[in-house]
Amino acid sequence: MNDFKSQIPINIDPKKIGRYVAIGVISLIVVVVLLMSWKDVDPGEEGFIFRPYGDGVEIGITYNEGTHFIAPWNEMITYSLLQQSKTYTSTVMDKNGTNITVEVAVNYSVQKGKSAKLHLDVGEGYITIIDDKSQGAIKKVIGNYNYEEVYSTKRDALEEEMSAILKKEFKKNYINLEYIEIKDVDLPQNIAAEIVSKETQKQRNLTAKEKQKEEEYLANARIEKARGDSSLVISAIYKAKAIKLEAEQIGRNPAYIELKKWEKWDGIGSPYGESNVFGSGVSILKSN
Repeated sequence: MNDFKSQIPINIDPKKIGRYVAIGVISLIVVVVLLMSWKDVDPGEEGFIFRPYGDGVEIGITYNEGTHFIAPWNEMITYSLLQQSKTYTSTVMDKNGTNITVEVAVNYSVQKGKSAKLHLDVGEGYITIIDDKSQGAIKKVIGNYNYEEVYSTKRDALEEEMSAILKKEFKKNYINLEYIEIKDVDLPQNIAAEIVSKETQKQRNLTAKEKQKEEEYLANARIEKARGDSSLVISAIYKAKAIKLEAEQIGRNPAYIELKKWEKWDGIGSPYGESNVFGSGVSILKSN
């Protein structure tokens, strides 16, 4: 058996082996290059190509979400186009010299088709532009109003003024301003206590008025009883009881006042009234 194997001629051509190895190496390189040439742009993103051996950042063409084939030595840079939000807390002096703290949410997004220009002009740290411009607009606008206007009557006007400033500034840097919202307003403790005191006194006044109505109906009931009109007596007594219960509700639960305001509101103006300390707007009130 061994003699048979020794008789089989083995012909190994070094040239053929070298050729096969070269083909294998080239094939492997081709596969790796092909795999490296496919670049993904995730949903909500926009991409552009950076050519290190060419003209650098390609401004004219952007790539939407999906998989794209590019040369492996080039780089696909992506930016998110989704709406993003950042909240700023600033302590600002109002026009009367009172320090108030406001919490403002700024919602923004990168302009579609402009990510390459944003990358060249500002870079990936463009959030610093948003920070600087937003904080500047907050201080500039809030300083033109007093604290009562900030937390109640002029809230919409404040948001509109800040929006106008930031839209103009953001547009220069290829950023969209989606919207601005004043989330919270903190007042100095002494001012907040004064407002709470006014509201407490108002509740007491309402309770006193309800008590006065109760006494009037009871007085009318006694008069009608003396006249002998039983139906009017019963009506007056029930009205007096209803007023008494309402006065008790006001004393036990201040929120009951809010319910009565909204029940009587006709949809015009504000349920709080124009001369109320809260004005015609909705207020958010906290003390430091």
